[in-house]
Amino acid sequence: MIGAIFTFLYRAIGFGGLAFLGLYVYDWGIPGASRIPYLSSIPIIGDLTTGRAHSFAADQVKLATAAQTAIYNARIEKMVSAAELTAANATLARERALRRMADEAAAEADKRAIDAKRGEEAKAAEIERLRAEADQDAELSRPNDKDRSWSPKR
Repeated sequence: MIGAIFTFLYRAIGFGGLAFLGLYVYDWGIPGASRIPYLSSIPIIGDLTTGRAHSFAADQVKLATAAQTAIYNARIEKMVSAAELTAANATLARERALRRMADEAAAEADKRAIDAKRGEEAKAAEIERLRAEADQDAELSRPNDKDRSWSPKR
């Protein structure tokens, strides 16, 4: 059937017309054939139906899309790494602030411990002073064993 079509076209328009028609179809494709699904994916028939110009345009779109996809993926990775860096810096800053607060709390606790130790030493010195003063006073009564039996155990 295809042979009959070529023979008819050869007789009607001649070799030059047939060559022109073949080159036109090769360059621009068969009008409307590019709308048929999956026809352009068949290797040789797809080239003839879609045409060189449409195939080239489709290839350029694929290349541009791939290039833009690569650029966007790189930007996304950069944004993700920047976000991770920002999160890590925030965590580090929080850890440093907590460490500083812990150091300040420890210094304050040490200061209170030193103050408590000084107060304890001052009270012990005062007790020793009062005991020495009481030992020198002969009129001062002293607790005896009977008094101690009534006092609560410590």
